[in-house]
Amino acid sequence: MKKLLLLLAVMALGFSAQADMISLQNANQRHVKKTQTVNPAVSQSVAEAMQANQRMNVITTQPEGELRTYARTGGQGIFPNQDQLGLDVQSGKIDMVFAEDNVVYLKNILFNFSSTYGSSWVQGTLSEDGTTITVPMGQSIYWSDYYQSEIVLCMGSTELVYVDGQPGIQFTADESVTEVTYAIDGDKITLLGTEGSDATGHDMDRWNAYGLSCCWSDDGAFGGCLEWNTELTRTETTVVPTVIYNQPEGEMVTYNRAGMSIFTGYFGVQSSSFADKMNLVYGTDGKVYIQNPLWWNKSYNTWVCGDYDPETGIISVPVGQYLMYSEDAELGVQLLWGHSILYQDAEGYYMYEYFIDDVDEILYKIDGENLYLLGCEGDPNAEFPEYYNATGLLGHFSDGSNMTCLEYVGPDVPYGTLLNLRPAVPANPFNLTWQDRGTTDGTTVLNFTLPTTDVDGNIIEQEFISYSIFIDDDQIYTFDAASYGSIDVDITEVPYSLWSNYWNFTPTQVTFFRTNHCDDPIFEHRIGIQVYYTVGGVKNASDIVYINAGDLEPAVPANPEASAWYDYSEYGSNYGNFYFDLPTTDVDGNYIDQYYLSYSIYLDDDQIYTFRASDFPNELTEDVTEIPSSIFFNSWNLSSFGANLYFDEAPLFTHQVGIQVFYTIDGVKNASDIVYLEVFPVSGVDELNAGKQIADVRYYNLAGQEMKLPSGLTIQVTTFTDGTRTATKVIK
Repeated sequence: MKKLLLLLAVMALGFSAQADMISLQNANQRHVKKTQTVNPAVSQSVAEAMQANQRMNVITTQPEGELRTYARTGGQGIFPNQDQLGLDVQSGKIDMVFAEDNVVYLKNILFNFSSTYGSSWVQGTLSEDGTTITVPMGQSIYWSDYYQSEIVLCMGSTELVYVDGQPGIQFTADESVTEVTYAIDGDKITLLGTEGSDATGHDMDRWNAYGLSCCWSDDGAFGGCLEWNTELTRTETTVVPTVIYNQPEGEMVTYNRAGMSIFTGYFGVQSSSFADKMNLVYGTDGKVYIQNPLWWNKSYNTWVCGDYDPETGIISVPVGQYLMYSEDAELGVQLLWGHSILYQDAEGYYMYEYFIDDVDEILYKIDGENLYLLGCEGDPNAEFPEYYNATGLLGHFSDGSNMTCLEYVGPDVPYGTLLNLRPAVPANPFNLTWQDRGTTDGTTVLNFTLPTTDVDGNIIEQEFISYSIFIDDDQIYTFDAASYGSIDVDITEVPYSLWSNYWNFTPTQVTFFRTNHCDDPIFEHRIGIQVYYTVGGVKNASDIVYINAGDLEPAVPANPEASAWYDYSEYGSNYGNFYFDLPTTDVDGNYIDQYYLSYSIYLDDDQIYTFRASDFPNELTEDVTEIPSSIFFNSWNLSSFGANLYFDEAPLFTHQVGIQVFYTIDGVKNASDIVYLEVFPVSGVDELNAGKQIADVRYYNLAGQEMKLPSGLTIQVTTFTDGTRTATKVIK
C-alpha cells in the first residue's frame, strides 16, 4: 500500500542509466531503423516463414550448464540513447553458462543500457587450458519482424566526424575479424584486441574507438553498440525472473481493446481511456500468450502466459509475471490484481492502491469476437474523482514501491474485440486543404483526413493504409530522398507508419519543399490524394480526391476567427498578443490561397490600427494599415504590437480588438467582415468611462480555477486602481 499525491508526484518509468556524457548523432548509418518500410506485397505466409527461420538464429533460452555471473568492472561503451548515441563507462552484469565440450554461452554480450537486444545468448569456445574464450562473429543477437533483418556481432570502429557542424560518428565493420577473444585470469575476464581512449569529461576523442560491436545484417548499418577495454569480475549469481520478449509459436489473433487506465506519469497520477491493440497467441498444450496485457506498459512489448479452456472460454493468467526486469537495478514490473481508492484531504487528492492477496490468477473470457476481463469494478464514465476508484489489472514495481498503472473496463464491456484483417476498399479521404507557406519558409502543405472505415462503413486498421499524391491530370507525385531526410529512396506511396521526426509526413498532412508560387510550381490546377488498403498482399484503392487550387478566381473570403487576447503588461511588459485564425475558404466553402490574403486590425469602433515601421524594423520599411502575405508575421497570432494597459501612454483599446481579411486576385480585392473579440466587458468600459483605470484582469472557469486565457464560459474579474472589482460572465 503506497500513498501517492495526485498531480504532484513524478514517477520515472524505466531503468535506462543516465550517462554524464554528451550524445551524438549517427552520422551515416541508422542504429535505429525508424523509417524503413516493409514491402506490403510480401504475403503473410512468406513473412511468417522468414520470421520463423530467422528467429532460430537468436538464442533466447538459457542453455544447460553451470551459470556464472560477472560484473562489468571496467571498460567503456557506445550505446543507443533514445534517437542518438551515448557514451559512458560500462556497468551492470553479464551471465555465462559453461556447458559440456568446452562450450560457453554469454548473455547480453554487449554493454547496452536500453536493452534493445532483449536477453539473447551467443556461443563461444573455452580453450583446453581454460585461459581463453573465443566467440565467433556474425552471431545473431536481435531479430526484427518489422525490417525482416537481424543484428549480428562484429568487430568495428567508430570515428568522430562533423556533419553540418554537428558532431556524429562514422561506423565501419571490420570484416577481416572472424572471432573475438576473452582472457581468463582467475575471477577476472578481459576482452582482448580492442582500443579506445579512457579519457573522462567531454573529450571528443573518446568517440574514436575500435571494439566489439554489432551491425544490421541486411545493409551493415550500425547496430548501436560498441565496447572496448571490457573487464569482467565474477560476482554472486542472482536468479533473474523470466520475461517473454519474443512472440511464442502458435496462431496469433489481434483484438481492438478498450478501457480506462490510471497511471503514474510526469504529472503524478493521471487517467485516460484508451483504444489500442492486443495480440493473443494460441500455443500448444492449452497455453495462451498475451502481449502487452497493460496498455500503459506497452513500451515493454512483452508477453505473459496463461491457460485456456475452450469449453468455458476462460483464460487464466497467474499473477506475478514480469512485464520487464532490469538486471542492473534488480527490479522489474509485475502483473498483479488490485484496486485503487482516491480520497481528498486538506492538502489535495491522494490515492491508495492495494494488492488483493487472495487473487492468484487473472481471468479473461472469450465470447465470440469479444474478450472480457472478468472481475473488474469501476465506472470509466463516472464523474471525477469516482472513476479513480476501481478494481482491475495492476502493474507494480517488484520492490512494492509504486504502481505503474491500474486498468479496468466497465460492467459487461468488452476488453477487446476481435480484429478481422480482411481486404477492403477504403472510403475516400476528405477535409483536403492546401496551405502555401512560400512567403515564410518556402514550403507548402497538403492537409487531409484519412478514412477510418471502408466504403461500407466497416472499421479498417490505419496501419495497413498508405497513400499517394496526384497532381493535375492524375500525375503521381514522387517524394525524393534528397529532400526528405526521413526516407532512404524516392517513393510515390507513403505508408501510414511513416511519421517523420521533421514533420515532413504525418497522418494528417504532407509537406512539400517548395512553394507553388514560383517558376517551377508543384501543380498548375489541382492536387489530390488516393488511399490504399493492403492486407495479405491484396491492395484496394479509394478514388483520387482532388482539391482545385489553381486558376483562382476573385472571391469573398470567409470570416477570420478572433480567438484570444493576452496582455503581458501585468508582468511589466508593454505588449500583448492577439490570436486569430485566417480563413482557408471563401464564403461558399471553396478553397482560397493564403498567398493572396492580407489583413487589417481594428480597435474599438472600427478604428484601423497602423503598423509603424519603427516598431517592426525587420518587416516594414513604411507605416502600413494592411499586412500583405509577403510580410505575414504569423498566420495565427500577431504579437508585440502594444499592450492595452498603459504606463505612459493611453491604452491600445478600451473594449475590443478585431481583424478583417482581404483576398486580392488580378487587382480585384474582396473583404470579409470585421470580426471583433470583446476583451473587456461593457461594465469595465463603463468604469473606464467614469475615469477609472484597470489594474488587473484575470479569468476563472466555473470551478474557480484561474486560466491564462478565457475559454468557453468564463468568469472575468477586472480590478481597478482604486481597489474595486467587477466580475462578468463572458463566452469565448
